[in-house]
Amino acid sequence: MPISTKLTRALGITHPLIQGGMHYVGYAPLVAAVGNAGAIGCITALTQPTPEALQKEIRICKLLSKKPFGVNLTLLPMLQPPNYDAFAQVVEDEMASGQLRMIETAGHFKGLEPFVKKFKAAGAFVIHKCVTVRHAKSAEKIGVDMISMDGFDCAGHPGEEDIGNWVLFAKAARELKIPFVASGGCADGKQLAAAIAMGAEGMNMGTRFMATVEAPIHDNIKQALVDGDEHSTTLLMRSMRNTERVYKNQAALKVLEIEKEHPGDFSKIGHIMKGDNYRRAFQETGDVEEGVWSAGTVMGLIDSVVTCQELCDNIVGEAEEVIKGRLTNSVTLVSDDDEANKAPPKITPHFLLQYTYTDNVLEKRVPHRAEHLKLAGEFKSAGKLVMGGALGDLTGATVIFRSKEDAEEFVSQDPYVKNGIVTDYVVKEWSVVQCGKMITKYMENYP
Repeated sequence: MPISTKLTRALGITHPLIQGGMHYVGYAPLVAAVGNAGAIGCITALTQPTPEALQKEIRICKLLSKKPFGVNLTLLPMLQPPNYDAFAQVVEDEMASGQLRMIETAGHFKGLEPFVKKFKAAGAFVIHKCVTVRHAKSAEKIGVDMISMDGFDCAGHPGEEDIGNWVLFAKAARELKIPFVASGGCADGKQLAAAIAMGAEGMNMGTRFMATVEAPIHDNIKQALVDGDEHSTTLLMRSMRNTERVYKNQAALKVLEIEKEHPGDFSKIGHIMKGDNYRRAFQETGDVEEGVWSAGTVMGLIDSVVTCQELCDNIVGEAEEVIKGRLTNSVTLVSDDDEANKAPPKITPHFLLQYTYTDNVLEKRVPHRAEHLKLAGEFKSAGKLVMGGALGDLTGATVIFRSKEDAEEFVSQDPYVKNGIVTDYVVKEWSVVQCGKMITKYMENYP
């Protein structure tokens, strides 16, 4: 069952997921694949060398997919700024078909308001990226439709306030009048469920979409994201108050060294930071040590390169399981009504499987552990297994199932049972009893 939010309803998409703008990544093939997977992706306008090239890329996307998509336009002060008006005009012209529906803006360029008005007059749904609630309120005032709240975990520019998502999203939910999506460090369904619980309407992801089959970047870069973890980034240009989170490679470490010697002096690092090094690594050489390129701490949650369809389906599927399973089962409704409190206890039966393990279980379980854990994962995904695990002294294990049949089915398939690692087991009823305002746990015949 799809997860419906203000984001999905506003844009006519199936999944509350956005593939945000990314330099030298946000091209038509990826954006179309994201759209075909039920989410929405953004072509990165300023990756294109000219407004004409942007128009061509937008039209390629329309040929590859009939699904809604967006364009990212980042507005930043530059020594030689691009012709923002010309890029914006292309976007406005290409919105006429109705397929280009979303504009993702970013940056603190003072001329943002005219572009927002221009895009909204053309019928766009405008989402603005912000790293603080203060900035989000300013964007709210000039008329954007939604905020992408970008926490400190994010790739690229996290701002100078270093505010993590845990506080940022909660504060946004309290203070913003318009909806927001969670951004920065996003990769899986547990995070989507948590984001929705905190008030977000979905997630905006960048680095995670880089590690997809359809991402038009070199396979070496994708593999670096899989091999990396949450420790594989570093922050550059802090002394210039233009902080950028990037992949920790030799080029980035060299920039850190130079910046330490010459704080605030971009001229000393410009030859390493220049965008062409970034482009060449992504599009030509695949040399992960070449150039400085953006990546987020979310690498710690990336363990494979999958299709966009698999990624979106897995995220939403996992979120649904968390919302319908873990969250629902974690809440017991208690009535304040005296009559309800006098009612007989409500008993929800579960069943406890107790294993007794053989001696030397650490050594004997090794050939079968992966299969055992896979089976447990399948039962949990199916909603049959609630929780459980091995005892601390490894003399056995306890696992809670939703039904006696589920527990017995697990035992019949478990390689630990088939291969003698389990020497004995028993299945017992384990119930949660709700009695008015008093909630107790009861285990029948359980010591």
